[in-house]
Amino acid sequence: MPPADPAQMSSSSSYYQWPADASDASDLTRQLGYYGYQIEAFADFDDLLTASERQPPQGMLLSCEGLATLTEAARTRLRELASAIPLIGISDDGGIAARLAAVRMGCRAYFTRPCDTASLLDALDRIAAVEERAVGRILVIDDSAAMAGLHAAYLKDAGFLCDIVTDPFRALDVLEESPPELILLDMHMPGANGEEVAKVIRQQDRYLSIPIVFLSAEQDVSRQREAMSLGGDEFLEKPIQPAHLISAVRSRIVRYRALRSRMVCDSLTGLLNHSTFKERLEAEVRRSRRRGGALSMAILDIDHFKLVNDTYGHPAGDRVIKSLARLLRQRLRGSELVARYGGEEFAVGLPEAPLEDAMRKLDEIRERFAAIEHHAGQQTFRVTLSAGVAQSGAQGQGDVLIQAADEALYEAKHGGRNQVRGRAG
Repeated sequence: MPPADPAQMSSSSSYYQWPADASDASDLTRQLGYYGYQIEAFADFDDLLTASERQPPQGMLLSCEGLATLTEAARTRLRELASAIPLIGISDDGGIAARLAAVRMGCRAYFTRPCDTASLLDALDRIAAVEERAVGRILVIDDSAAMAGLHAAYLKDAGFLCDIVTDPFRALDVLEESPPELILLDMHMPGANGEEVAKVIRQQDRYLSIPIVFLSAEQDVSRQREAMSLGGDEFLEKPIQPAHLISAVRSRIVRYRALRSRMVCDSLTGLLNHSTFKERLEAEVRRSRRRGGALSMAILDIDHFKLVNDTYGHPAGDRVIKSLARLLRQRLRGSELVARYGGEEFAVGLPEAPLEDAMRKLDEIRERFAAIEHHAGQQTFRVTLSAGVAQSGAQGQGDVLIQAADEALYEAKHGGRNQVRGRAG
């Protein structure tokens, strides 16, 4: 079955390209579309500017040869747009003069033809990372609903997501449901004080690295120090200015993300690593048992990957791995778990997805991946993948689900590769 037209796919990022008849226009549109980047091409430069002013895209792909033909008025309008819309120049000329001209027009990146899709995608991803800063999730634990709501309102205004718990005995349940990136904890609460709650949280290995910031009217310095020694990372006194609270929370979350990334992510792809995936899959299995919802998972393996390394070299093999990682991130945005499971293997968890739906989604990814062109020097090649999908049973366990998906992958491999097989876990 031929891959679906990328223009018909839902996409996460919209880019404008000019001119529409550039030699690489249709190819770039097709290749970038597989990763969720929707490209709209314009034949007329004035139409491009008008569309950009009416509905700004996430960026523009511009032929630098075409820029040389523009009037000064058009150049001025483009420079004004470049302050808010990232421009990426594409040219046949890799010389310093051409690059300098592109910089003066406001281009943030520059590529020479034939354009390496992987490098261009890296640039688009970097731009997207800057433009789409991830929000932080914060758990506010305070027996006063009024105070908790006030502090949560400050943080929500700054772009954070907040969960509020006014009963400290519910703290672990909320942590299990929606793990935060920071806990804002009151000291004085009936039934269990802040120090005791911090101790309980720190007894759970999976919560050891989450920052705990005490926010309390407690002014006794020795008491504050004692609270810090019991698992706190910072102590803030009430009342607190919103700017001070936001600054303290943001700096702690930035540090947490940097450390957490080193602990839980694969260095090549940025996806979850093997051990973290298994830990989070177990949590999803427990959640699906409690709620009675469906949970599926898949193991994917790149077909004949050793041949790719032997034929095109290990750097090309790494680019193929990163390409699949990027595709999985783009196509599985949301609550799904995506990991590099080892070597050329990947694992995906799909909460609330019955087996049939999960297989359909993975088969769509398989089709997209098979259509992507990879480059090694002047050579172009394509690669396929096989996948095994399994659905957890009513009394399912993570290891059982993984084994079922692995057996389904074995069937896909021995059934001819480049296919998706499924079975119940």
